[in-house]
Amino acid sequence: MENNYQLSRIHNYIHGLMSREEMHALEREALEDPFLQDAIDGYKMQQGVDVKSLSLLQQRLERRIAEHTQRKNRFYFSWQRLAIGMVAAVMFIAVCTLLLIRYLPNRQHTNVTEVELMDDVLTQAVVHALPDGDAQPVGGWEAFSAFVSEHYSGVNMEKRLEVRFKVGQDGLPYDIQPQIAKRHQIHREILQILQKGPKWQGKEGHIEIVFPE
Repeated sequence: MENNYQLSRIHNYIHGLMSREEMHALEREALEDPFLQDAIDGYKMQQGVDVKSLSLLQQRLERRIAEHTQRKNRFYFSWQRLAIGMVAAVMFIAVCTLLLIRYLPNRQHTNVTEVELMDDVLTQAVVHALPDGDAQPVGGWEAFSAFVSEHYSGVNMEKRLEVRFKVGQDGLPYDIQPQIAKRHQIHREILQILQKGPKWQGKEGHIEIVFPE
């Protein structure tokens, strides 16, 4: 009905059957609607328009309108799909970023803790007294073993080392004699460890240091 109405208006416009106001109104519509302008131009080119020609013109107008609607719909749905895809991509990136932020620090902390625990196991030495010595470290054997482990370099290949020393009135060890060659690095280490370590109770020290395997 609407297309028939438009064709009737075009027919009246071309043949001067419209008032001045109606002609101006149709011309303004044609400026805004290129399809209406095409229909007017096509109508003008017809010679003696009959019913059949009018029907063909109407079909062309309907076809042009339908094609325009299809193009408009395709454009709209294409942008709609693109927008949905962009939103989904942004959400995926955001979720991945949050997971990385939450997971990586914990993973790094776990790795550091594991390394620290492994270091403790590898360097943990045990010190105990041998029968012919009466000296004992102030703070106990466990604390002294931890002190030795902290300052031990791990170069001793013997894994067990006897040390004899004497204890002065000030509680400090002297005449320290590790039972290993003086040229060996562990000999110097044991001297430094006992000299910098805790004080002792007793007179004679005879201890064994068991280094980790």
